[in-house]
Amino acid sequence: MQQHRRPSIRSRLALLVAACIVPALLMAVTLISYNYHQARKQLEQNAVMTARAMASVLDKEFAIAEATLTTLATSVNLERDDFAAFDEQAREVLRGQRVNNIVLGDINGRQYINTLRPFGEALPQENPNPPLKRVSESGRPAISDLFMGPVSKRFAAAIGVPVRRAGAAPYCLSASIFTENFGKLLTLQGLPPDWIAVTLDKTGVIVARTHEMQRFVGQKAVPELLGQLAKMDEGVFEGLSKDGIPVFGAFSRASNSGWAVAIGIPQNHMSTKLRQTFLWLVLATLLILIGSLSCAWMIGGTIARSVRGLVAPALALGAGKAIETPTFNLREADEVGAALTQAQAMLRQAQYQANHDVLTGLANRALLIEILDQQLVLCERNHSHLAVLYIDLDGFKQVNDENGHAVGDKLLQGVAERFTAAIRKSDVAARFGGDEFAVVLVDTSAEAAAAVAAKLLESLSAPYRIDQLTLEISASIGVAHYPRSGASSKILLHRADDAMYQAKAMGKRRVVMAAS
Repeated sequence: MQQHRRPSIRSRLALLVAACIVPALLMAVTLISYNYHQARKQLEQNAVMTARAMASVLDKEFAIAEATLTTLATSVNLERDDFAAFDEQAREVLRGQRVNNIVLGDINGRQYINTLRPFGEALPQENPNPPLKRVSESGRPAISDLFMGPVSKRFAAAIGVPVRRAGAAPYCLSASIFTENFGKLLTLQGLPPDWIAVTLDKTGVIVARTHEMQRFVGQKAVPELLGQLAKMDEGVFEGLSKDGIPVFGAFSRASNSGWAVAIGIPQNHMSTKLRQTFLWLVLATLLILIGSLSCAWMIGGTIARSVRGLVAPALALGAGKAIETPTFNLREADEVGAALTQAQAMLRQAQYQANHDVLTGLANRALLIEILDQQLVLCERNHSHLAVLYIDLDGFKQVNDENGHAVGDKLLQGVAERFTAAIRKSDVAARFGGDEFAVVLVDTSAEAAAAVAAKLLESLSAPYRIDQLTLEISASIGVAHYPRSGASSKILLHRADDAMYQAKAMGKRRVVMAAS
């Protein structure tokens, strides 16, 4: 009797793979469709994040201009009403700034100085627009919307600050930024060439645009975008661009200035890219399934054992535990095991670096703000106090320029060591970048905070011995106290920053308490 031929492992495995092809194809199509929608969602999120980052750049530009004007407003030439000398000073300051002109006017809008015109030349006696009137009325800095400059005859925006004298603000100091400069900020972000980015003022008027800027500056944004901006500060929309291109849009409003940045991604760009991804995924899935028929019998068992052996290390990595990977006698599996071990070390390092300054080892801005917000919640609950110190090193730039960055880095590390030695373990010191630092003093009264700041000032101002050099710097410290100076991290840091600038304006190497 002829012996029936028994099926081999290979044939069984081939039949199994063949039986899996149809449901696997259906599953692949489902997963690919899901991936398509996830990719679109990810593109939306990325566009919103890009718009948010660009809006932050706007606020940063306005903040730099405001800080410059605030410092310039303390000029002794203004106290003497020596406008000619102040005009020269303003022109000198203007050379190092990204603003286009500086204007000094009074509460009635009369211009005394405009760096676009030689000193003494006739200037407008009334200012029909931007921040001058609001600054004079409120006594606080203000940012204008887009306007036509009465002297430049060009579209611009302005930021103004009061010039205080004897408790009043008889003058307003403002700086104008032409639309071309806002356009440069957009192009510096390196967006894809067919993406359309626009900058909008608080009223929704186009200030700058990456495409056909001169054509659309001064016009209102498209209704779809204006409608969304009226409802929320950040989001997405779909519609037509000003030049009639169907776009998917993402927008974000800057938190300080109230201006907004919108990004329009052409629909054909998005659909074409995602369609190509879809087709490639389908093709790849088919090739993988077909290839599996010929190689499953050879590698299935080995791979299954190796993959099962990697499950435990992968779960341990996800749980944050120490992992141990066995040897599988399969190069790829061994490489994955080694990669898991390396990934564990990288994750730990990344977690540390995400919250600390690499040079000094101090906390960074994000970590300090997170801790400050947590402490403010505790203060509100327990009716306790805390203080925020904002510190800027005096003379650090000169040391850095004269001795090089290597010496400057060692000096910053020495400063960090003195911070650590001067505060309690419950307090937090952070480096914000450059030579700017901040400290959160928990459960600290205003008097105690002033004492700590004075002690820290003396410590930071003591000579530093670096290599063969003896270096001397000092510090200017601004102190804001909760709840006297504010109830949020943003306000406390802002008040402490303002107080620090007052300390610098008063001659540096001193402590200034923020006003209540």
